[in-house]
Amino acid sequence: MLRPLCIIQILLLAFLANESESSNTHLHRYMLDTYKPQHNRKTQMNYKRRRTVRSDHEMAIDPNNPNNPNNPNNPDSPDNPNNPNNPNNDTVQYGHSKEPVVTLTNSDKKVPLHELMVRLYQQNKYICMGTVISEMLVITTSTCFNLASSDVVTMKMYDDEVLEGKRVALNQTYLKGADPMLVAIQLTKSPKNSKVTGDTVKLCDSELEIYEPIELPLWIRSRHSIHSQTTYIIPMQACRLRMRDPEAMVATDTMICVKNMKYTAQCQLAMGNPLVHDERICGINVAGHNCPAYTGVDLYIRVYDALAFSIMGMEIIKNSRIEDTIL
Repeated sequence: MLRPLCIIQILLLAFLANESESSNTHLHRYMLDTYKPQHNRKTQMNYKRRRTVRSDHEMAIDPNNPNNPNNPNNPDSPDNPNNPNNPNNDTVQYGHSKEPVVTLTNSDKKVPLHELMVRLYQQNKYICMGTVISEMLVITTSTCFNLASSDVVTMKMYDDEVLEGKRVALNQTYLKGADPMLVAIQLTKSPKNSKVTGDTVKLCDSELEIYEPIELPLWIRSRHSIHSQTTYIIPMQACRLRMRDPEAMVATDTMICVKNMKYTAQCQLAMGNPLVHDERICGINVAGHNCPAYTGVDLYIRVYDALAFSIMGMEIIKNSRIEDTIL
């Protein structure tokens, strides 16, 4: 009698298990009772514990948080010996600085930066800044434009001279191999008072190091002048922490992240402003300043002299005397 009963129970369990898989239900066995469906799989997911997000205040006071400025391991911490803002490091004066000058390639003349900066307009509306790097070429960033933007751009020089230009492909310029976010604008005519006639502006010819001093200029439209500060490059990891961009969706490895010591309560649309180092243009701002919220850092795409990079690479190979190593 017991044996047939056991066989029936086994068959019943197999049937219920098959029904559970086919109907996506979760079954619980109650004591002294048969199996009953409790809830479906979607409901089961609602029972899972959710990870809680700590508030900004909780993260700020956490001593183990690498983004906490009081953590000595934080690259931005004043107590970090590698941080140029360390009080023991007095080799560079950081903060407000004079307007940068930029050196020309052929003549070695020095030009005040404001004479190279232009304001860009489309449909009579200001969109961002650009920088003259040759007699007929202006550079800026693609974040100044949207997909529907025309290639035709109107520009105004520091003396309000109006220029017309058109966006062109980078491979049509001497900026071949530059960052895809870099935009080149070909002028229809040379500016009247340009000091770059028959010349070009020097661009970076080497990689910028972490914590290297840098000149961060910002064109103030209301004052028609440049506000500049001496600051430094911070590690990209620290930059992503500040921007809450752990997946590097915005701050990519090809960019330069710079500490901006100027506090602003609102977003400053500083896109297109250049980054200057050693009297050379080394970057172009792509995300403004403190946009959309305060971060204390600015992002730049790299601008460099591809020919100088190639020559420097050949010199390194030449000086390394690889043939001696092989022989």
